[in-house]
Amino acid sequence: MFCVTTPPFSVSGGNLRHGAPRFSIGFSLIELLVVLVITGIVSAIALPSYTQYVQRGHRAEAVAVLLEAQHFMERYYSAQGRYDGSAEAPGKKPDLPLRLQGIPFESDRRYQLMLETATVNSYELKAEPVGAMAGDKCGSLTINQTGLKGLIGSDLSVADCWR
Repeated sequence: MFCVTTPPFSVSGGNLRHGAPRFSIGFSLIELLVVLVITGIVSAIALPSYTQYVQRGHRAEAVAVLLEAQHFMERYYSAQGRYDGSAEAPGKKPDLPLRLQGIPFESDRRYQLMLETATVNSYELKAEPVGAMAGDKCGSLTINQTGLKGLIGSDLSVADCWR
């Protein structure tokens, strides 16, 4: 016995029959808009968090270089007996090594490190944000000969910015 099945297309005109499934290729406009809205919401939440995370990393790098500069100043004091120069040239602040003057040293500086003040028995080092970090909420980081940490241009606590 023969089993006869009907073809999916009608013989007259080649149109799809009413009961046959239709397949579409691609996305509808609604699907595309939903994906764009979800992407926008996720990026609006994630981008500020990522930016704060990156800034905190750059700040940690500045803290490390400030501590290294503090060690340089202590070695200088051990060699010269004073922070503001030598017995031959008193009052002349020592120059920080080039590798300690900018953070990072090579290019795209994010912090400028400087010896703000120097007297016979005291000094203050300052890391000022520049470039990409110019708008940092912590402002400039400072440290002195006793290890006292501070901030200039910020109303945040030292503990928040020096971690």
